[in-house]
Amino acid sequence: MDRKSLIEFYKETDYKTKSLSIRGIPPRPSEWNVPLFIKKIYPENKDIFKNSINNNQFEVKLVQEDLEFFKALLLHESLFNFYKAFYNYLCALKLYDGGLQHWIEITAYYAKFYLANSIIALTGKSRYIVTGSSKNFVEDIYKLVNKNGYQSNIRKNGSFVASYARYGIEININPSLNEGKLIITKDLGSGGSHGHVWNKYSDIDTKKIGVTELTHSYPQHLTEERNLENYSFEGYRQLDFNLELDNFKGYFQREYIKNQSNLIYTSETAIILGVIGELFNLFEELKVNELPIEKEKLIHMCKYTLGESEQSKKLSDLICSGFPTKNKYLDEYHWYESN
Repeated sequence: MDRKSLIEFYKETDYKTKSLSIRGIPPRPSEWNVPLFIKKIYPENKDIFKNSINNNQFEVKLVQEDLEFFKALLLHESLFNFYKAFYNYLCALKLYDGGLQHWIEITAYYAKFYLANSIIALTGKSRYIVTGSSKNFVEDIYKLVNKNGYQSNIRKNGSFVASYARYGIEININPSLNEGKLIITKDLGSGGSHGHVWNKYSDIDTKKIGVTELTHSYPQHLTEERNLENYSFEGYRQLDFNLELDNFKGYFQREYIKNQSNLIYTSETAIILGVIGELFNLFEELKVNELPIEKEKLIHMCKYTLGESEQSKKLSDLICSGFPTKNKYLDEYHWYESN
């Protein structure tokens, strides 16, 4: 799949009408997502689902009408992750002034993670784990895809205990062929698996859609580094508290971090801002009418979060100019790194 076929796939997608069909006004992310959609349509489409079950899973081929709906829904999901990535990017910038190296690294990781999720959804893939405690859980679906599991969750009095129940939903669309399928199965593994996201991301040749790779090495190393920093004795390197006070003060300082507090491309965020700009321009190039990818919203987030700082002024200017690949703020970062 290349950029041209992706743009062709989303051509004339009716995003606004599909989104307004949920409740008549623009839906929040919690009000428009695949598990919720499946719960709503299942009662009227039981036969379709039951006729498509094979080896304890539903596999429904998506007809053109389905594809039109899922195009809009995947755009919605991709945009949600895009805005989350930008939000985390802003959070990381905000931390530079305090020299807070640990949380800059962790927050930058999550910005990359959400960008990966955004790209995965935009290219037609998505995955969800629906647990028994979720308001979107459908007992009948669980019973059909996992009969043994269902029986083991029946109490002696005949009531069903949903606490340990779960099933997986997967959307798999090929934009190049304009075809896809919906799969509901008894298990897709861990719903919070960062490894799964990076595996899916690794399957995408992002260069073909005009987006820079988030890392030039094995993507899962990003999760490994996050885990090392967050959960091991190797993390929180500023907190060498056994040192004498004067030495502790000197070691805690991270002046090379603070010195980047006026930059918008930094040692941890340069690749993030680059991909944010590329994705923004890809969303615009899709030419989907009334798609809520708007400079004004990004600028508002920027000014509200960063105030009247140099970072805020530079970032607002970059957004206004449409995230050009070559710009003076990237040159500024390169100058900083070389001096």
